[in-house]
Amino acid sequence: MKADTPAGAEAVRVLDELNIGHTQYALHLRYIARWGSERRRLLANGANFQLMEGLGREEAKGLLVGLDLSGTKVQQRRQLSAHLYEKAQVPAEKGWLSPAATTGRKVRVYDPRQVVWVYPAEEVDFLEGLHPYVARSLIARYVPSAGVVADPMAGDGVVPMMATELGHVAWASDIEPSKPYIAELDLRTNDLGELFGERNQTVADLLVAHPPTPGGLEKTLDQYAEWLTEILGHCWGAIKAGGHLALIVPIQGELAILAAMEHVLLESAIEVFALDDAKLRAVHIAAARNGSEGWHILVFQVPTFGEGE
Repeated sequence: MKADTPAGAEAVRVLDELNIGHTQYALHLRYIARWGSERRRLLANGANFQLMEGLGREEAKGLLVGLDLSGTKVQQRRQLSAHLYEKAQVPAEKGWLSPAATTGRKVRVYDPRQVVWVYPAEEVDFLEGLHPYVARSLIARYVPSAGVVADPMAGDGVVPMMATELGHVAWASDIEPSKPYIAELDLRTNDLGELFGERNQTVADLLVAHPPTPGGLEKTLDQYAEWLTEILGHCWGAIKAGGHLALIVPIQGELAILAAMEHVLLESAIEVFALDDAKLRAVHIAAARNGSEGWHILVFQVPTFGEGE
C-alpha cells in the first residue's frame, strides 16, 4: 500500500479508521471487487470471508445461486457442502464422491523442473499409501479444472479424498474396500468403462492405478504382467479422450518390476487404441524426505479421436 500519493494516503487513512490491516487488504480484501454478485451477497449477509475467498470457480459455474449461510465457520462449511452436494451431478451410487466445500488450503504442486517430488514422511495413513502431497499435486497437474478423478484401487482412499478436496467428482473402488464410501469392485471381472459409460454416462479426466506388487500377489513377473494387462484393459474405457492414466510403481521394488510395468502399460495402450507406437507423457519420482519410501509415477495420455488411426 503506497501512501506517497493523495489517493494512496486517503486509502491508508480509511483502512486505519476501519482498523483493517494494510497487508490483509493488499492480499485479500481488495479482490472482493472482482467477486461476482453471489459471493458479495453472501458476504454481506454474514458468510465467512475465508470460505467465500476460495469459491470463485463455484460461483463462475452458478453453483452458489440459492445458497444461504449462517452460524459459525464450521456450520457454514457444512451448509456449503450440503448445498454443493445437491448441485453436483454425481451418480447416486456407492463409490461416487461429490466435490467437498473449498477449504482454502493452498495446494502444493511440484515445479515441473523438479526431478524428484520430496515430501515429509508423516501423513501416510497405511503401508504403501500415496502421500497426500503427492496425490494433490498429481491431480492438480493433470486435472486443472473441475473434472472426474477415478481410483479403482483406492486402498485407504487418499486419492479420491484429495480429488474431492480439490473440487472434483471422484470414483473410489477396491477389491477389498477399507472405507464405507469405497465401492467393492474386482477389475479382473468388471470393466470400469462399462460401469462409467453404460450406467453413469461419464468418463474420467484422470485415472490413478496403484496396483499391488508381484510379491504382494505371490506372482512371478510373467504372471504379474499378464494380470496387470488384464487390469489395465478394464480401465481404459473409463478415461476420456485426452485424459490421463497414472500408474504408481514403488521405488523399493526391483528395476525389472518398473520395466515390466512400463512395458505392460505401453503395450496395452497400443493394443486398445490401435497405435503404431506409444510413449509416456511423463514420469514423476516422489520420495519421502527421510528416504523411507518412494514412487515412480508413469503417466500416459489417452489419444484423442483419430490419433491412433
